[in-house]
Order: sequence, then C-alpha cells, then structure tokens
Amino acid sequence: MDILSGVASKLGELLVDATIKQARYLFCFNSIVKELEDKETNLKEAQDGINEKVEEERQKHCAIVVEKDVEKWLADVVKKMADVRTLKANLDEKKSCFNGWCPNWGFRYWMGRKASKETRKLSDLLQDRSKFSTVARPKPLPSDKELPIPRHFIPFGTTESACYQIIKALKGDNTKIVGLYGIGGVGKTTLANFVGNQLREENVFDEVGIATVSQDQNIINVQSELVKSLGWELTETYEKDRARRLRMMFSESKSRKMLIILDDVWNQLDLEKVGIPVGDRDNCCKILLTTRLQPVCDRMGCDTQIQLGVLKQDEGLDLLRKHAGIDVADTTLIDVSKRVADECKGLPLAIKAVGSALRGRTADEWNVALDKLQNAKLDKIEGIDKDSRGVYGCLKFSYDYLNGEDSRSCFLLCSLFPEDYKIDLEDFLGYAVGLVWYQAESTEKARSLLRGTIKGLKDSSLLLDTDDDRFVKMHDVVRDVALWIGKVEKKYFTSKVGIGLAEWAVEEGLEQYRGISLVRNEKEELPSGLVCPNLHILRLENTEYDNKLQVPEYFFKEMSALKVVTIIGGVLSLKSLQFLANNLRVL
Repeated sequence: MDILSGVASKLGELLVDATIKQARYLFCFNSIVKELEDKETNLKEAQDGINEKVEEERQKHCAIVVEKDVEKWLADVVKKMADVRTLKANLDEKKSCFNGWCPNWGFRYWMGRKASKETRKLSDLLQDRSKFSTVARPKPLPSDKELPIPRHFIPFGTTESACYQIIKALKGDNTKIVGLYGIGGVGKTTLANFVGNQLREENVFDEVGIATVSQDQNIINVQSELVKSLGWELTETYEKDRARRLRMMFSESKSRKMLIILDDVWNQLDLEKVGIPVGDRDNCCKILLTTRLQPVCDRMGCDTQIQLGVLKQDEGLDLLRKHAGIDVADTTLIDVSKRVADECKGLPLAIKAVGSALRGRTADEWNVALDKLQNAKLDKIEGIDKDSRGVYGCLKFSYDYLNGEDSRSCFLLCSLFPEDYKIDLEDFLGYAVGLVWYQAESTEKARSLLRGTIKGLKDSSLLLDTDDDRFVKMHDVVRDVALWIGKVEKKYFTSKVGIGLAEWAVEEGLEQYRGISLVRNEKEELPSGLVCPNLHILRLENTEYDNKLQVPEYFFKEMSALKVVTIIGGVLSLKSLQFLANNLRVL
C-alpha cells in the first residue's frame, strides 16, 4: 500500500510539473519571448567576439586556418539566428485575435512552446562557446620542395643569358610581368622553374607559385594548381567565388614577396578572373609567364620580354653526349655525334630524346640512326611548320627505338589525355590491364611491369616527372608527336576538351579511332549511339559541371570492340552495358 502511495505521489508531481510547463506557454508568453530575445542578444555578442578574434589572428599572420569546431559553431550560429528571426517575424504577424481584445490562446501555446525550444538551443550554443581554447592558427607555409627540374639539366650559355635577363627584370622595382617566349621544346618550362627555385633560395621571393595554363584555357584548373603550389586551399565551387577568395588570400599575404609562374600561355589570360593581383595598386606579386607566341607577351602587358633561343652547335653537342652517356675520351663517336646533334636543330627536347635512345649504342648503330634522321619523310605533316618538323623526326626516332611493343603502346596511350594533364598511374594501370599489355598473374605484378615501362619512357625523355610520383605528364610537343604517330600507324588516339561527341562525330567521323577521351562536356546528354567499331578505350570526364553525363541505353551498341570504359561525373545504366559483354574488361 505504501509503494502504491509513493508511485501515485510521484506521478502526481510529474503531472503537476508538466501542467505548469504547458500552462507557462499560455500565461507567461511575453516572458518566454523576452528570454528568447535576451539569449539572441547574448549569442550575437558571442558571435561578434569570435569573429573579432579570428580577424585578430588574420592580422597577425599572412594566412590562417580557422579551427574546425569554431568554423562549425559559427555556421550553426548563423543558421540558428536565421531561425530566430523567422520565429520573431511570425510573432509580430499574428499575436492576437479580435483586434487585440482577446488573446489567441492556440497561437500563444504553440509559439510559446517553439520560442522556449529555440531559447534552449541558443543556450546550448552559448555553452559550446566556452569550450574554445583557440579560434584559429597560422596556416603552414608552403614546403620548400623545389619546382621540378629535369635530370641532367645543364644551364648552357644560351640558357644562362636568358636566365640572367629574367632574374634582373624580376628584381627590378618597375617590373611586374616578365614574358619568356620561344618555340616548343626549347626549354621554357625548365628555365622558369630553375629561376623560381633560385630566386626563392636567394630570398628574393618568399614564395613561388606555379600553374600551367595550356591551350584549352581553364580558369578553375589554373586556380587549383596555383593554390596547391602555394600551400593554400580553395573550398569555393564557382570561378568568381574562387577568384574573390584568392584575391583575399593574396591580400593577407601582401607582407610576403611572391612570384607567380604561369606556364604554357597560348592566349591572353584574364588575371582578374583567376584572382591574381598585379600592378601598382596591389603591389603584391610579380609574374613570370612562358609562351610559344611573342604576341601573347604583348597582350599580357609584359614589362619585359625575353626570347629563349635554340642551343648553339657546341651546346647541343654537349647535351647530346650527356644524355647518350658518351665519354669525352671516346673518339669513335666524335664525328657522327656532331652530325646527329645537328639534325636536332638545337632543340633540347629533341636532343635529349635522341641522346637517350642512342645511349650505349655502337658506332654502326649511330650511323644507322643518322641515316634515319636525315631521310625521315616529314614534308607532308599537315599543320606543322618547317621548323617543327625536325622535332617530330627526332621524337619519332626515339619512339622507334623504344624497347618492346608495350612501351610504344604506353607512349601512344598517354596522348589520350588532355594537354598538360597529370596522368594518374593507378588509373593507367587499369587501362594497361584492360588492354592486356601484360600477361601478369596479379595486379601487383602488372603494377611493377607498368612502373618499369613508365621509367623507360621517362629515361627516354618522352614522359616527365611531376611534383607527385603517383603521376606523370607528357610535354605538349611530345603529345602532338604521339597523336601524329598514332595516325601514321593507324592507331588513332584522340582527346577533345569542351566539345560534344555528336558534334565531333559529325565533324570528322569516329570509325577509325581506337581511343577517345572527352573532357569538360557541358551538355547533359550524349548522343543515342555512335559507330565506333574499332574503339578499345573510352574516357568521359565531366567533373567541372553540376550536370551529370547521361549514357543512353543504346550508346554502346556499335562499340563491340570496347575493352575499357571510364566515366567520371556521369550516370551509367547496367542495361547499356549489354552490348559490351564479350570484350569489356575494365569499367
């Protein structure tokens, strides 16, 4: 009986408390609203205090990182304050009925209950505020890792002259933009990176950032490469927002001397769109750009323009002997090596490729090579000027001297990627396995074989290292040659940027291609079908737009030979793959 009495008493207390709480929503409505407004004021003051501390840290350091819990708290406060404003607007809209003579009890109850709930949430946020020991910390400075310079780099007299002029110009107070121009393969990128490393080492500049612009100019890519090289971070999605954020970061770093290298510029680049400040107004950074075209220097407003010419005869010979591993005491190759070097027309890219191909060869093999270079039939290469044909001949020669069909296939497949593209070796492994290059019993074995092939191509100066050993790049001139070789040997690989497949197919037809890569297609839908009976590999990449590529049900119907399909940023139905059941190896 005592137990039942105790339970009844406790239930009674709970019921009384609940009744009082519910009644409070009705009869203490104004007090509840006042409590909400007081908490809102307190939270606003706390928010302002945190923002002030963040700004103080920003003033102390050129760049900062806001602590993640602080960042989340500020975002939660903004959202909750918006909720409170909406609630107060509803309160002002309808507080009573009968022209204010009679309280609207239903409205008071629900709004009082909601206001009380929001007050508790504001209190929780205020309590969380006291947990922050720090609000922000200095952003780590970029690593001192040097910009990539090719192995066996030799600063010859021709290069040193241009290097001296660039450094002198960049040290000058009145120079903001320096333009370095010269034909493809002459070594502009290498020299620009060399200058950047040297000036940072000499403390002429505190930081050096670099971005490759390329022929298919893409502002978002330029922004991404630039911030990565500077150790910064962009979280914004759209070009304008990213540019605004970049300008802010440059402004925060104005106490530091900065050099920005813009490599491989083909057309005028709008620095404002990228977010790069330049000129007396900003006085923040200086720019070194490289281009094949002198008029680009004019359009970019370069204060100083410097031409990088080809190597002199003796310089070219020294470079060839370096890459071919010829001992200076070896007299058997003196004459033939001079003549081979002459065929390279003083272009470092061609000289390095030919020298690497002839490394360890006998005098007879050198003479055979000379004959091939002299008798290469290059007169009918469409769209290539006379000066560039020698480079094509030298690189084709290097391609012919590669060891094994796997190396040649790997070289040609690299042309499938866009210009200046960083090729992910793990993705490339999938292509190699899918195209059955290696008869390997395991993926790890295939990976080792691929790395050996890639090393051979780099040793032959046909592929380039990047700042990350998981990726490789192909020089744009080498890529042009690879595409040309693919046509000559009927092993067609091609890559297009920003163009639809249907439009492309109408322009030139796709029946002959073995590999097709389509990047940055703005259209949401692919054509219903394409006739590509010889296609072995297809890459569709659409990561820069909100829309997803839609793959139609019968899209693959006339692609029966397809072995490898890569779709990034697209929607693929299993039903569409029914036509590839016999040959598809990698998806």
